[in-house]
Amino acid sequence: MMPRVENDRRFSLGHARITLEGVQAPSDGGFRIVREGYAAANLGRRGWQVQEEKLTPVEVRQEGADTVLVIGPRLTRHLEPGPLVFLLPAAALEASLFWPDDIDVFDGDLPPETVLPRDPEMAPKPPPVAAAPPAPAPAPAPPPREDVAPPAKHEGASRAPLFAGIGLLLLVAVGGAVWWFTGSSPAPSPAPAPVATPAPPPAPVTAERPWLERSDGMNLRDLVQSAADAAAIHAAALRRQAAGRHDDALVLFEEAGERGHAPALTAVARLYDPIGFVAGRPFRAPDPRAAARYYRDAVQRGDAAAQAPRAALRNWLEEQARAGNGTAETALREFWP
Repeated sequence: MMPRVENDRRFSLGHARITLEGVQAPSDGGFRIVREGYAAANLGRRGWQVQEEKLTPVEVRQEGADTVLVIGPRLTRHLEPGPLVFLLPAAALEASLFWPDDIDVFDGDLPPETVLPRDPEMAPKPPPVAAAPPAPAPAPAPPPREDVAPPAKHEGASRAPLFAGIGLLLLVAVGGAVWWFTGSSPAPSPAPAPVATPAPPPAPVTAERPWLERSDGMNLRDLVQSAADAAAIHAAALRRQAAGRHDDALVLFEEAGERGHAPALTAVARLYDPIGFVAGRPFRAPDPRAAARYYRDAVQRGDAAAQAPRAALRNWLEEQARAGNGTAETALREFWP
């Protein structure tokens, strides 16, 4: 039985699943992919090479009687549609493998085998501050001693106030005589007025740029974590699409769509839609089945803008089905029951 290859939508763009029917999942999932007739016939982590290399999948799991191996964008970006040889040494398996032309390819800078987080990380709470110890109570004042005798009075001290009063009267008399003969004393010169110091000008207030503008310089992980909601992620995806950053835009559209934002699902459907398809933005070929699925999901979530392109795609598929296209017939049965 030839292994079956499909996109794995549980992971980010560029992940594919290889299903081996009737094969028990081995403890060692290492595998090899070979293309016959080439000098560089062995697939490696950096592309096609001469020497053999045992590759490690992102995930190995058992689904019923079948084994599923998931490989990431680090490998899928090197695979072109056509016949290959698949080897799973731990299961003593060597089988022909045909790589289809509808496997998504991610050529951006997002680290491979990485799924974007769904919820932003919460900042750790600061440690509690220990309460200051209470101040010690003041020591009680010592009681007065009863055995200390009051100081003795001296007779000479009683005459000191009398001599002081006589001296004060003499000073007043002398001062009055001086004033009588010389006139009033000159008025003191006024103190100079204080010079006012001008206040420094207020510092200019720099307004912070809106988040959407700042998101242009963020990597995808920071952008998703700092976005307020799915609508903000969709708005950032539109900016990157307008700037020609199509791989980033696709990842952000899919992220907003997975969070329930219907217009983002419509945006992904338009990228797959054969009507108006543009190669390299970001796909090499259209995928009418994927477009039909995203249009259906967008309509179910309430995006009225998806209804017109969905109807146009249905007419296109009906024409293809009348011409004998089996894939078009399958898409019509699946998404227009």
